[in-house]
Amino acid sequence: MDRPAASLIGAVLMVVTGVLTRHQAAASIDLSVLSLLLGMMLLISYFVRSGLILWMAGRLVSLSSNPIQLLWVTVWGAGILSALFVNDTICLLMTPLVIAAARFRRLNPEPYLLALATSSNIGSVMTLTGNPQNMLIGQSSGWSWPGFALFMMPIGLVCLTINGGVIQLFYRNEISHQPFIQHLDEPVEVDRHLAVKVVVVVALLLIAFLCGAPLDISALTAAVVIFVWAGEPPEKAFSDVDWSLLIFFAGLFVVMGGVTRAGNQWIHHMMPFVIGGNRGRLQQIAVFSAISTIGSNLFSNVPFVMLMKTSLIKLHHASLFWLALAASSTFAGNLTMIGSVANMIVAQRAKDDCPLSFWVFLRVGLATTLLTITASVLMLWVGAKYGWV
Repeated sequence: MDRPAASLIGAVLMVVTGVLTRHQAAASIDLSVLSLLLGMMLLISYFVRSGLILWMAGRLVSLSSNPIQLLWVTVWGAGILSALFVNDTICLLMTPLVIAAARFRRLNPEPYLLALATSSNIGSVMTLTGNPQNMLIGQSSGWSWPGFALFMMPIGLVCLTINGGVIQLFYRNEISHQPFIQHLDEPVEVDRHLAVKVVVVVALLLIAFLCGAPLDISALTAAVVIFVWAGEPPEKAFSDVDWSLLIFFAGLFVVMGGVTRAGNQWIHHMMPFVIGGNRGRLQQIAVFSAISTIGSNLFSNVPFVMLMKTSLIKLHHASLFWLALAASSTFAGNLTMIGSVANMIVAQRAKDDCPLSFWVFLRVGLATTLLTITASVLMLWVGAKYGWV
């Protein structure tokens, strides 16, 4: 049973068993989050069809002149692109490029695929539109897009550096400074007219985000503008929308609405223990991040964020813990291969060329997860100590 089907079954059961009425179930669905997801997916569809993202990814890969440079180009390219265009999309596009680059240069693709998956997760933490759980946090926390990015970009950049270092250390015998003899030079066709239009719309969307415009309205407006301006049938874009993801979210909203209504007092009782008492701020952030990491791997990060947001909304001065939730729930996705959708996309697309085993991923994922979460805790503590958050 896949996740969309499971969430839909759960949502139906919430109504059938009387936990929620039909009206309460409908009211629990957050249309602003679904609208943001839909708008971003439609816009990304035009970006992909213009060939521009593929060209950008290809250029990033071709910039390297030795195996170590290829690793770091993959780390930084996947991380930064994921912050702008959602991590799952970047993994979908870059996996075949990374495999082709490694095979063309007679390298083992494994470390580069691991770098792609883990870095796309880490990079996505830098913006409110980088991954689905951040979109949820953006709609509930009160953080603006530029305000969130201002605090999370340094954390994301530091953690990308840590992640690249971990992978280089684990694969130090396979990755060297020896220059490539062959170079990847496969031209990618770009629809220049569509690409220019998409770049203009994306630039205007980022400006709207920076100016504090509502994320959902901005994304839908951008999608509508590109519909009219592109001069192509919109049904092509609608066919690219991941409707199963929207169903998954809608069902999950109903399930979490039922959990909240039935009584999640254990979360409310837990929160004073986690962030209250005589604990210092460093201990509070550390304990909260540890619980978030465990919860994100038990329930998956999106459901866990949904579960936690009702408690965080009621807390005074919760802005710091929203950032901690974003960082820990995102970085927790790197712990195992099934920890995030991005990981599974890379593993699925690479299974015929370079199968990634669960234990190989866990070896790298455990180290990078522990180190990046520790780094995020320390950086958030410094921010709180000096009154930046």
